[in-house]
Amino acid sequence: MDIDPKKLRFVNNLALLTLGILMILGAGLIWGAFSEASQIGNYKQPPRQQICGVTFKPEYTGIGRELFQTHCQKCHLLERKMTGPALALVRNRWADSTHLYSWIKNSQAFLQTGDKYANDLAREYSNSIMPAFPNLTDEDIYEILLYTETY
Repeated sequence: MDIDPKKLRFVNNLALLTLGILMILGAGLIWGAFSEASQIGNYKQPPRQQICGVTFKPEYTGIGRELFQTHCQKCHLLERKMTGPALALVRNRWADSTHLYSWIKNSQAFLQTGDKYANDLAREYSNSIMPAFPNLTDEDIYEILLYTETY
């Protein structure tokens, strides 16, 4: 069986073109996944893995735990109320994560915006005022919030 060299070259070129398109599309998907996950305030809770009916939390490896212990743990625990509310999955309780960032940086100034959730928190914990944390960067807050979701 003789194969026409022109047809073979055409098929090879078509295969290379297809492979190139698939590589570009794959790279775009990978880039999109990484760039979306790296946006401050747009973090989505990592998936929990189930094996034989047992749920495993993802392992947290960042600096959020240390930041939490330094700045938050005096008034907050993760799983129960203390001086302030429990902070496990706190990001999920705020409709807009930029509001949460503003609240953490300066809760008293943020109350002036009239945000209902923030004002309800202030009323519920009226015996204490959350201190301002202007020294925390957005990246620091992101790490703390990530820790509260993977502790």
